Amino acid sequence: MKYLYWIGAVAVISLGIYFAANFSIQPESIPKIKFSQFKAPEDLGKNLYESLRLEVREAPLLLFGVTPNAIDDMELVRGFHEANQEPGSKYDMIVVEPMLPYVELFDSSMRIDIKEEMSRFVEGVQKARAEGLRVLVIVPNIYSSQLLQKNPANRLKADYKLDFVSLTVSKFPMTREQELSFEPKCAYEEGKDIAGTGVLGCMIQTLARRTYRKKLEPNQYSGMAEQTGPKDYLILLNRN
Repeated sequence: MKYLYWIGAVAVISLGIYFAANFSIQPESIPKIKFSQFKAPEDLGKNLYESLRLEVREAPLLLFGVTPNAIDDMELVRGFHEANQEPGSKYDMIVVEPMLPYVELFDSSMRIDIKEEMSRFVEGVQKARAEGLRVLVIVPNIYSSQLLQKNPANRLKADYKLDFVSLTVSKFPMTREQELSFEPKCAYEEGKDIAGTGVLGCMIQTLARRTYRKKLEPNQYSGMAEQTGPKDYLILLNRN
């Protein structure tokens, strides 16, 4: 009887190790701003700067990803930029992706498609850095997140050896039902993540599920921020 007990125990442990190795692939995250209500997107942007003040100072190149066509995200970036005005921390150059609307909110130094003109973009960044300038780059959020393996952020690191910090803003589902239609979709399985954004979708979904029972204040914004990698941060923002 005791022999059968130990066989069963070993089997359970072995299964646990197997599932941990094969299915626990969701990256760990570290809370930076707890789920809160804000009167305006700029308020979350300012709060984000205060929470990451040291990280920002040590990031002469910053990729800030936003949801395309979402002016709320752009206003968050504006609040962040307006709060970051300390010498040695503020950004001297702002580069924007020309496909993004609402870029007129920023006095940009350069407009360039970093995906299609990456070599020219890198050359411009290297020249700016050689002159001691700090560079803020505003791009679509699927370009900036370092969770993704085949996006421009990954190429900038792997092919051009650029060192940068990524801040990625995204909307998030507010109920389990909304998960079904939310983009990017959560997908890990081979063949189901056609867009290559499934890991980001799963991280957003994991964080969003912590908020489903939260009370939302009318006419305000809900937001939070998590560190998802050594130099990678995900910011969730919705209008209530």
